[in-house]
Amino acid sequence: MPATGNKTYHPLTLSIRIHADGFSFFVCDPQSGSLVRGEHFRRADAVPLATQLQQELARPDYFNRQIDQTYVLICSPATRIPLEEFRRDEAADLYHLAFAAEDRDAVRVAYTIQPQLESVELYAIPRDVEETILQFYPTARFFASRAMLMERLLRFEEDSRRDSSRRLFLCPEEGGFSLFAFDSGHLRLANTYAAESDVDVQYYALNVWQLLGMQSLTDHLVLCLSDADQWQELRRGLAEYILHVDAIRHEDLFPRVALAAEQQVPADLKALLLNRL
Repeated sequence: MPATGNKTYHPLTLSIRIHADGFSFFVCDPQSGSLVRGEHFRRADAVPLATQLQQELARPDYFNRQIDQTYVLICSPATRIPLEEFRRDEAADLYHLAFAAEDRDAVRVAYTIQPQLESVELYAIPRDVEETILQFYPTARFFASRAMLMERLLRFEEDSRRDSSRRLFLCPEEGGFSLFAFDSGHLRLANTYAAESDVDVQYYALNVWQLLGMQSLTDHLVLCLSDADQWQELRRGLAEYILHVDAIRHEDLFPRVALAAEQQVPADLKALLLNRL
């Protein structure tokens, strides 16, 4: 877009993160990799999510000529299949087979292809939410939340591996957490769990650790945290059973990126921006 008057056009990106409790907007500067504005909106009672989204998107802070690209991150239940078995015309049926209670008419089944992981993430976008966003930004691009994070964790695993020990990554989310494990560059496990306390997290994490046959004296359980002090009690509890309980900050996952230090920006969105910008 050309400059107007004496003001030079400076393109920004708008990232919309749709999650169970509501949605968030993040305006970022792709040139500096920094956050310009971030805002969280809790879901209003008795107001459809699409209606609330439309009201907030119409504000000039988020709908203006400076927004050059819009990304939408969907935090919803997802299932994944091997890339070699993926057929586009079968995606919706496979998704609804895994999530039979989902209203077929209310959602559009989408997918995120992950060549590095040789996997495809299937997820659902509420149709009214998608239509609302596209009214404002017709070229908006949609992505599955955990798919972005898995790509970044795989790269971190490959870049930092020093021996034959294996790692199980534990990443906190709204109302729960996700576990990821890789083997020789391939996705071995990805699952999400609801949890209300550290005891719940510890129970599920140790069960998955045992299921994967990981060794308590040599393998590593890695907590992916926004700051070093997060979940200290959980770390101590897991350390009673696992020798190597490590913690990595977002700055470790996203080195030399200003956005990594922004604690209000979730790891999955940081991964999306770093992978796609």
